[in-house]
Amino acid sequence: MIDVGSADARLVAADPAITGMAEVLAPLGLVQRLAPHWDVVAARVSYLRYKPGTSLVAGLVLTDSAGATSAAQALALGPGAPAKLAKVALAGEADDVGRGAVVDERAGVALSDVTADRHLPGVRRVLRRVPTVTQLVYKPGRRWVAREDHDGQAPLLVKAHRSGALRELLAGYRALQGLPVAGVVKVRERHGTITHPWVPGRPLDQVVDATAPGLWDRAGALLAQLHHRPLVDDLARVDRDTQLAAAVAAVRAVLPPDLTAEARATAERVRAGLAGRTVTRVVHGDFSADQVIVRPDLAALDVAAATEQPELTIVDLDRVGVDDPLADLASWYGALVAAADAAGDPVDVLDPLLSGYHAAGGVADPELLRLHCAAAVLQRATEPFRRHLPDWPERAARLVGTARELAS
Repeated sequence: MIDVGSADARLVAADPAITGMAEVLAPLGLVQRLAPHWDVVAARVSYLRYKPGTSLVAGLVLTDSAGATSAAQALALGPGAPAKLAKVALAGEADDVGRGAVVDERAGVALSDVTADRHLPGVRRVLRRVPTVTQLVYKPGRRWVAREDHDGQAPLLVKAHRSGALRELLAGYRALQGLPVAGVVKVRERHGTITHPWVPGRPLDQVVDATAPGLWDRAGALLAQLHHRPLVDDLARVDRDTQLAAAVAAVRAVLPPDLTAEARATAERVRAGLAGRTVTRVVHGDFSADQVIVRPDLAALDVAAATEQPELTIVDLDRVGVDDPLADLASWYGALVAAADAAGDPVDVLDPLLSGYHAAGGVADPELLRLHCAAAVLQRATEPFRRHLPDWPERAARLVGTARELAS
């Protein structure tokens, strides 16, 4: 087994232009060196974004001496670091809510509280007005998600995005109006925030008893309804070639050359096999079992004995767009493979989902579906690295191999 330490060391050695990579990949020392006043006793990487020769950005979960956790980001920068670090420092000075930012220009690194993320000013706006939030997701510079709790009121879900992303995001919500999806309570376009009702219940991927196949069937029927929604203005159109090229580039950045060659060959087979396929519909864009909520208490194990069927609600509509509808079915499969580190024939694995999908008018050609599944798995191949899992090199290599087999 290639342990994460040696794999990280290989990355660091291969990219001397980013001098601070080692500190960011093992962040506790960096935090204690740059910000001893933050009272941090543990730090782990929850998210990585890497551009070889340019930057490594890490989302961090920090734990203080009282056991409380908080979110932050660490950056290691290559050429042009002083100018970029100056922007980080300026954003830190504007942080009147959190701990700001600390930069080390000589080492080319920085540490920034989530509240000082210069691309997500909405985080500060939310925390100024809401004293009680539970942070759920933080991808530096991309997205922050939290639960708001208000005395005597139902909880809310709030997301902060880059402000320029909201037009396409809101188009997705308009496209799915009338379906059982999470709605929108409030939008602050200038600040890049969207507030939703909190959807109570349990994600479908956590329902593992005998009722799960029936729920998959109903999720498939919902997906077919989604795919028949009319197109609306401002929906993003997915570019498959661009996605595949990005997936190959991600593999090349962190895995050995032989796996890059596999990834490139897989992408070419997918492109060739899907050439001329022009079916485009409204799609969820990131469809998986954890994006379907079984509500609320009927997700319990005795759901089969309940007098009414549990409700299903589709959530996380941030990637709704225009694409081949098979991409959503493949996304479900790709998420399963990435989570379980095991694969099987997509038609067999997705059988209960496809049953409901077909019954509700959806069409899924098995051979085309396999190619889309190959693409979906390839796009998730470096997810173990992005999450900095302890065995990320082996898991990523297996995902590349699975994608190759599906495309063969």
